[in-house]
Amino acid sequence: MLKEKCVLCKVVCALVIIGALNWGLVGIADYNLVDHIFGVESVASRIIYTVVGLAGLAMLVGFFKGCPKCRECEVHERHEREIK
Repeated sequence: MLKEKCVLCKVVCALVIIGALNWGLVGIADYNLVDHIFGVESVASRIIYTVVGLAGLAMLVGFFKGCPKCRECEVHERHEREIK
């Protein structure tokens, strides 16, 4: 599923997974890995939370609209299979 996606979609997916794992740690062990590494309420932590949040929004939009780049690749691959 993810193999056929463009680089941007892979990065967005990776960021969402990282955010989900961090929230899992917070829920299960009351341990925030981002705050532990970068400091509680540090600028770096806020930037990471913002980037992960934007990745989540991008993924949400992708569920409804899809990625034009990935769709272009799918059409191209389908056309090549039809030729063979």
